[in-house]
Amino acid sequence: MNTFIIISAVIVGITILAMLPSLSRRQHIATEDTREDNIRIARERLEEIEKSHANGELSDEEFSQAKKDLEIALAQDLSKAAATIDKSTPKLAKGTLLGLVLIIPAIVIGVYQHVGAPQYLNVVGPSAPASSTANLPPIGDLVKELESRLNEKPDNAQGWFLLGRTFMKMGDHQGAVRAYRKLLALMPSNTTAKISLVDALSMVNDGNVPDEAVTLLDEILKEEPEAITALWLAGNAAHQREQFAKAQAFWERAYPLLSGEPGMQQELGAMLSQVSQQTGNAWQAPAPATTAAITVNVALAPELLEKISDDDIVFIYAKAQQGPPMPVAVARHNVSELPIQVMLTDSMAMMPQMTLSTTKDVLVGARISKTGQAIAQSGDLQAKEVPMNIASTKPVSLLINQIKP
Repeated sequence: MNTFIIISAVIVGITILAMLPSLSRRQHIATEDTREDNIRIARERLEEIEKSHANGELSDEEFSQAKKDLEIALAQDLSKAAATIDKSTPKLAKGTLLGLVLIIPAIVIGVYQHVGAPQYLNVVGPSAPASSTANLPPIGDLVKELESRLNEKPDNAQGWFLLGRTFMKMGDHQGAVRAYRKLLALMPSNTTAKISLVDALSMVNDGNVPDEAVTLLDEILKEEPEAITALWLAGNAAHQREQFAKAQAFWERAYPLLSGEPGMQQELGAMLSQVSQQTGNAWQAPAPATTAAITVNVALAPELLEKISDDDIVFIYAKAQQGPPMPVAVARHNVSELPIQVMLTDSMAMMPQMTLSTTKDVLVGARISKTGQAIAQSGDLQAKEVPMNIASTKPVSLLINQIKP
């Protein structure tokens, strides 16, 4: 096993071991020994990165990104090392904390393989002791513990949502269906709860959308006619029932809404080309425009979890380094979607004459608004803005860990 994976496993292991006591006891005081361990591990990893950079194995850009990845991975433990968890800690926050412990390893590893910098993985360095992760409880045991706690206190909607996402990541679709049914019972009008259950039900049925899911999709589209995932799945359901014209209609409605996701739009375009041959209704994808795009990964620092609420809005943006402060691209998401990956494109411009393509150097940032207002307000949570050239294809990683004064 290479150095990066070993060090990452140690970091995740220490994080889990540090966090689990806070979920089983009403109060936990982190020890100085734990903090020293965290600092030692961080220094070892940083020394490896610096050595690789000095040897020419990492470019300046790769060196900078590697340090940023390390900071994000360690943010949770470093921020908690000297903190005391008060007896009045909300139950919802504890459930959320355990949910994050369960999904962070799966999400970070999956996302890193797709959008990170896997070229670091072959850097040779000293191996971490094999015993560092040998005694960690299996992820399945942690999931069972979380589900057991939620069954004892079933009114934790955010906990059921996180449990459902964890089951989906693990490939346990039956478990995800159980969790999302509990979530929907608590939030019967919530679109996210409905679409999550539809997705899980479809996976249980080998990708086939069952009648129960079709009913939920109809409800969603009545409330939100431009819900992309619902349109896509409704088209799947119609196609599986050989209702080809209906499938084409759903997918045609979804296609232009995916302009910010070129990969998904291309996939849906192939499906439309196929179904148009079955219906005899010709369809041709519009000629793609050449536009700039920036991939952004956004995460929330754990120490700020208690400062967010379900109604908070996340703004992810890029603005010119020189020029007006107005963003040249901005995406708006719900805080419950964090951690999230988005692609900023020209289609997200606030003014048609000010786009990514008309800008060379930008600052990329993210902010959680308590009021839903695009203009920053005191008390908003934010990430440090990252400068970049739009010609770069490297993804940007942002950690929301600051409070705007």
